[in-house]
Amino acid sequence: MTRPADTSTAMTAARPAVRWRSIDRIAAVGHALLDGRCRLCAGPSAYWAICAGCHEELPWSSAACRRCGLPLSAGADHCAGCLSAPPAFNRSVAVWSYTHAVAPLIRRFKLYDDWAAGRLLSAMAAAQLRARHWSCPAPLVAMPLHVQRLRQRGFNQAELIAHWLGGPLIKRLVKRTHHTPSQRQLNAATREDNLRGVFALQAPPPQAVTLVDDVMTTGASLNALARCLREGGTQHIEVIVLARAI
Repeated sequence: MTRPADTSTAMTAARPAVRWRSIDRIAAVGHALLDGRCRLCAGPSAYWAICAGCHEELPWSSAACRRCGLPLSAGADHCAGCLSAPPAFNRSVAVWSYTHAVAPLIRRFKLYDDWAAGRLLSAMAAAQLRARHWSCPAPLVAMPLHVQRLRQRGFNQAELIAHWLGGPLIKRLVKRTHHTPSQRQLNAATREDNLRGVFALQAPPPQAVTLVDDVMTTGASLNALARCLREGGTQHIEVIVLARAI
């Protein structure tokens, strides 16, 4: 398959864009009145559930590959991997690196049903994307879970993140047809093998979409999802993740 060029600026300018959710001021007031403590250091926190100092020290992503979000030295636009074998998506952004305080918050959200942690990260991500004037094509499409994994976990973390980030969000566009084992300890090649034919379209896809997930490790799952959408006719695909593994 011919890989598309990185035409993100022109494409997003011509299509409806995602609307990043504004700060929930009622929730902020409720936090100040009922708790007022930072989740990370337990110090006073008047607005977010994280104090200004801890917020500043989060591993915010800055210089990164435009295609896959891998952290790079300042001045480089693309990593070596994307130059030699670009993924099926056009552009991606990771708000943080998957280290320090961000990693345990994501794990608490995903594995221990700590929705407050997921909502906090998503709200901070939406605020950062809005502050950067980051434009992504609508609609958002969350990474689907297999029905067996969904029953075990009780929720799809990517779908919740997409909802908390903003919208519009399109659901039930793609189905995960196979239950794959945890990919956490696998290398890129093995992940690719596990994900062959794992996604199937449930409806004709839009011409442009933005995929959402919690963490990008090798990018294999997002690449497989993007390939499925391209085979259905999607022309432009971007990706947003809370964090990028280094």
